[in-house]
Amino acid sequence: MQKGRLIRRRKREKKFNDVMRNSLFFVFGGVILVCAYLIGRLVWLNNVNGDEYARKVLSQQAYSSQTLVAERGAITDRNGIVLARSEKIYNVILDPYVILSHDYFIEPTLDAMVETLGYNKEEMLELINANPDSRYLVFEKNIEYARVSDFNKYKSLHKFVVGVWFEENYSRVYPYGNFASHVIGFMSKDGGSYGLEQYYNDSLTGVEGLEYGYYDPELNRQKTVKEARDGYTLETTLDFNIQTIIQKKVGKFREEIGCNNIGVIVMNPNTGEIYGMTSNYEFDLNNPRSLEGLYTEEELEEMSDEDKTKEMYKMWRNFCISDTYEPGSTFKTITVASALEENSITTGDHFTCNGYTEKGGWQIGCNKKSGHGSLSLAESLMKSCNCALMEIADKLGADKFFKYQNLFGFGARTGVDLTGEATGIIIPRNKLNVTELATCSFGTTFNVTMIQIAAAYASILNGGEYYAPHVVKEIKTAEGVTVRSEDTAPVRETVSRSTSDFIKEALYMTVEAGTATPAKVAGYLVGGKTGTAQKRPRTEKKYIVSFVGFAPVDNPQVMTYVVIDEIHDPEIAGSSSSATRMTSEIMTEILPYLGMYPEGDIVYNVDLDLLQELEEKPQDEINDDAIPEDYEDVEPLSE
Repeated sequence: MQKGRLIRRRKREKKFNDVMRNSLFFVFGGVILVCAYLIGRLVWLNNVNGDEYARKVLSQQAYSSQTLVAERGAITDRNGIVLARSEKIYNVILDPYVILSHDYFIEPTLDAMVETLGYNKEEMLELINANPDSRYLVFEKNIEYARVSDFNKYKSLHKFVVGVWFEENYSRVYPYGNFASHVIGFMSKDGGSYGLEQYYNDSLTGVEGLEYGYYDPELNRQKTVKEARDGYTLETTLDFNIQTIIQKKVGKFREEIGCNNIGVIVMNPNTGEIYGMTSNYEFDLNNPRSLEGLYTEEELEEMSDEDKTKEMYKMWRNFCISDTYEPGSTFKTITVASALEENSITTGDHFTCNGYTEKGGWQIGCNKKSGHGSLSLAESLMKSCNCALMEIADKLGADKFFKYQNLFGFGARTGVDLTGEATGIIIPRNKLNVTELATCSFGTTFNVTMIQIAAAYASILNGGEYYAPHVVKEIKTAEGVTVRSEDTAPVRETVSRSTSDFIKEALYMTVEAGTATPAKVAGYLVGGKTGTAQKRPRTEKKYIVSFVGFAPVDNPQVMTYVVIDEIHDPEIAGSSSSATRMTSEIMTEILPYLGMYPEGDIVYNVDLDLLQELEEKPQDEINDDAIPEDYEDVEPLSE
C-alpha cells in the first residue's frame, strides 16, 4: 500500500511541475512580447515625433542666468568731445547640454558655427563632447557685431540650430590715444586706474543687470531681463583745444631742450575749473603698459620685469598733483599777500637789500649779490628780492605766517578730483624758528604741489575766494539728464579785494619790467611771477624753475602755471625764463581762442615813473630770481 501511495504522489508532483513549467514559459513569452512591443513603439515614436518630445522636454528645463554688464559711462571735454567711451563687443557662449540633447541638433549647430563664425567643426565637436553637462561655456571673447549678425541670420533660416548665444560686453576705447592721459586714467581688470577713471569709478561703472529664462516648445530661448543701468557720463572742465596746445608745447620743449620732468596747468581762477593739465610724457591710454615711446627696443630687452614695472608706475604718475618740490620765488606772492592782510606792511613800505641777510647764524643771500638797495613793496616782487621778503616775514611773524600757509591750503590736499594727490609738507609751527621763517618767506625749506600753488594763486587773483580745483563739471545719465553739478561755491576767503588788486598790479609790472618780461603777449595785459628753487644737495646746482601767468590783468579769466624740473641745457638750467617763455607761447594761442581781446590800458594806479625807469634799464640789469652759488639755508623736513 505504501508503495502505491508513493507512486501516486510522484505522479501528482510531476503533473504539478509540468503545469508550472508551462505557466512560466507563457509568462516569459508574454514578457518578451511586451518588451518587443515597447521597444518597437519607442523606435516608432522617436522616428515620427522625436522633435516634438525633445521640445517638450527642453521647454521644461531652465537655463542658467547670466549677468548683464552695464556700459561704462563716457568721458567728454567741456564741449562734448568724447575722450573715453565703451564699445560693445560679444562673447560666444555655448550650451553643450542643449546641443547634445538630441541628435538632430548637433550637425545643424556645428554647420552654423563653421559657416558664419569660421570655427573648426572637429574641434567644436570635441569640445562639446568633453563638456556634455555644461550650460555655460565661453568659447571666444570680444568678437565684432558683424559675425554675430551673420550667425543670427543663418539661424533664422535653418532648423535646429540651438545652444549658441552671444553675451554682450564692453571694451574701453580712448579715441585720442595719449590725450590728457594723466587726467583721464585708464581701465584695468579691477576697474579704473589713475585719474578720472579711478576717482569716479563708481559713477562710471553703472549697475549690472540679470537675464534668466527657459526654452519654449519651438526651442527659442525665452528670457526675463532685469536691465542693467549704464554708467554715468562725466562732462569735464577740460578744453580739447587748450589741452592739445599745452601738450604740443611740452612735447616741443622736451624734444628741443629736454628736462627731467615738466608740468603745466591751465585754470579758470574764478571757478577752479581746470582747462588743461599735462605731466611730462603722456602715454597711450589704449596701450598704457607700453614703454616703447620712452625706451628703444634694445633698452627694453635689457630691462628686468621689475624695472619695467617701476618705469610704468613712473610714467603713470601725475607730476601736477603727486610730486612735491620747493616752490621758490612764486611763493613770495603768498608771503606779501599774507602780510598785507594782517596789516604787517603797507603798499607804501620800502625795504633794504644789501645782498644777504643774517638769520639764526646763517648768511642767506639774495639773487643779486651786490644787493638791490632800497625797494618798494611792488619792486620786491618785481625784482624777486629775498632780503625784502625776509624782512616782510619778520614783520608778519611766525604765528601768522603759519596761519596763512594753512589758509592758502599748503600742507593739505586741495581736494582736486583726481587720484594720487600729495599733501606736500610745511614746517610745523613749533619748529618755525627765525631761520626757517626767513627761508620759507621766499619759498624754500618746505614742499608744495603744483595744484596747491595754482589754487592759492587763483584765490588771490579772483579777489580772495578759494575754490577747490576740479576737473569734472557735471555728471549725467546716458540720456543727458544731469545727476550732479560741481558745486562752484568758494571754500573759504584768503585775502581782501584790495590785497588782490595790489598783487595783480605788482605782477603786471613784473611782466612789464621785472623778472618776467619774456611772458609778455603782444596786445594783452599779462601778469605773473617767476620761481627758481635750487634742489638738494645745493652743491649739485640742479634747479626747478617755474612761472605763474594770468590775463587779462584787470579781470583775470585764465591762469597758466608751468614747472620744469632740471632743464638739460646747463646754460639755462637755473633760469625761470624757459617756463616764462612757454607760458607766453601758451597764452598767445589760448587767449584769442577763449574770446579774450585787448581792451585798452590797464586801470590800475600804476607807478608810471617807476615803470618807465625800469623799462629804460638795460636788460642785463634786471636779474632773474635764480639762487646764487653761495646760497645757504637750513635743511628741510623730509617728506
